[in-house]
Amino acid sequence: MDNLSISTTQNVNIDYQLASVGDRIFAYIIDGIIQVVYMIIVMFTLFSIFEDQMDWWIAFFFLPIIFYHLLCEAFLNGQSFGKMAMKIRAIKIDGSELRFIDCFIRWLFRLVDFNLPIGGTLVGFLTVIIGGKGQRVGDIVAKTTVLKIMPKGSLTATAFVELEEGYQPKYPEVSLLSDNDLQTIKEVLLMASKDTQYSNIGAPHPLVLKTKEVVIKKMKIKSEQPSKEFLNTVLKDYNYYNQ
Repeated sequence: MDNLSISTTQNVNIDYQLASVGDRIFAYIIDGIIQVVYMIIVMFTLFSIFEDQMDWWIAFFFLPIIFYHLLCEAFLNGQSFGKMAMKIRAIKIDGSELRFIDCFIRWLFRLVDFNLPIGGTLVGFLTVIIGGKGQRVGDIVAKTTVLKIMPKGSLTATAFVELEEGYQPKYPEVSLLSDNDLQTIKEVLLMASKDTQYSNIGAPHPLVLKTKEVVIKKMKIKSEQPSKEFLNTVLKDYNYYNQ
């Protein structure tokens, strides 16, 4: 499975797993089934109510089909229901927040990627395979890609850590950090713990050192705590103030 290195808001590079072509195909199929079922229900309902006297405004009932992917990705944080089922998500390739305009560009270029009369779907998936960053044409223009995500509720996908009884926080300035900041800190600590090159010699991991430097700057504080201990304290303090 291919990985993609994304620079976070803390200027730390983290590797994420790209969604496979298979994941995206199955998500595409699931979304298609949802749209077809909706269309069938609407048609039967409208015909049973209006019979032969249907007016032009009835077409508004089919707008959700046209704007399905745009509305889903804009309001469901880069996911459609098919993407949710396959645990994948559209994200900005530079690590910034996915905006409505990004979702709109992705939706607009679906005409090229999937809906051309001849070979549309082939164009989209060939671009994903050949490009190397999991990007179809719409992704390239919007500067997005699609990644695998952690299962909902997985502790590794959140900033959650256990607090010992009677824990006293040290840094109230953690209020200046976002959920994404804390998730990044947790991922950095997890990655560093798996890198035995530094743990075997007892040296601090350079990624941890860099992350501490950036977090201190963002929190506008000074700390003499060792880098790893500092980041763990920040995680605990954040959970203390947000429990």
